[in-house]
Amino acid sequence: MSLLALLRRRRRSRAATRTPRGFTMVEVLTVVVVVSTLARIGVPGFHEVLLKARATEVIGDFETVRVAAFGYHADHLRWPADGYTGEVPRGLETYLPENFSFQRLGYRLDWESWEVPDGLPGAPGAKTIVGISVVTEDRELGRALADVLGGAMAHYELGDTYTFVIESN
Repeated sequence: MSLLALLRRRRRSRAATRTPRGFTMVEVLTVVVVVSTLARIGVPGFHEVLLKARATEVIGDFETVRVAAFGYHADHLRWPADGYTGEVPRGLETYLPENFSFQRLGYRLDWESWEVPDGLPGAPGAKTIVGISVVTEDRELGRALADVLGGAMAHYELGDTYTFVIESN
């Protein structure tokens, strides 16, 4: 057998035992299609989860202010005075956790206290209305808050402000 025939025979045997390396284009495209389909399904759900988590954070701050206001009312027999948006009302800071701020990333809180001398139409004895407003440019967040808290208490929306009444007496 000649040397040339021996080398050809050896090449054929190597080619037959060689394992393929890498992926074919069809395999790569199949994986891309599957991954993009899963992403298309998952991303809107993930956005919804993030929105609800953000609304829960705002509701937590809302409840902190509400409890502090009731503590203030119990001690002083009156509600804290109305304040500016993003600022803690005077006197309420001692009832709030240390370093609590009415200015948060993406929203601001506003304490509302309205005197109603003639009372409310359905409750003439109610002379004061107190509430908490959430001011945000994120309409989805505002709607999520209204969905979660709206059934539990009176609320209204005006532009980028979502106000929730916590007491009228």
